[in-house]
Amino acid sequence: MIFVDTSFLYAAIDSRDERHPDAVGALAAAGGQGLLTTSHVVGESWTLTRRRLGHRAAVSLLDAVRSSRLYTIATPAQRLEERAFDWLRRHDEREYSYVDAVSFVTMEDRGVDTALAFDADFEAAGFSTLRG
Repeated sequence: MIFVDTSFLYAAIDSRDERHPDAVGALAAAGGQGLLTTSHVVGESWTLTRRRLGHRAAVSLLDAVRSSRLYTIATPAQRLEERAFDWLRRHDEREYSYVDAVSFVTMEDRGVDTALAFDADFEAAGFSTLRG
């Protein structure tokens, strides 16, 4: 299983994004492996896509992720939310987002060590990334 971050989801849907070809390539490289994301990432991706590309594109993103058999959308339980808060308290070396912290603890909880992500935060937190 591979984790999917907002930076990847957005690049995959926006054909004008300079990282779009890399996102398509990374998805192909992931093959038939399952893709894990969180409801937090989906929400963040909705907001980014809605602001930059409009309502229709944001709905397309939601429909694609929610209807795909490859994706598992995890809704983090309260214990993971607490772990994310604790994680953020311990890490002041970067400006990590709350969504990233929830992603990291979800990955740890599920034994996932690789993410489809274009930002450097996942690598800085000790995870591998696929970039295309």
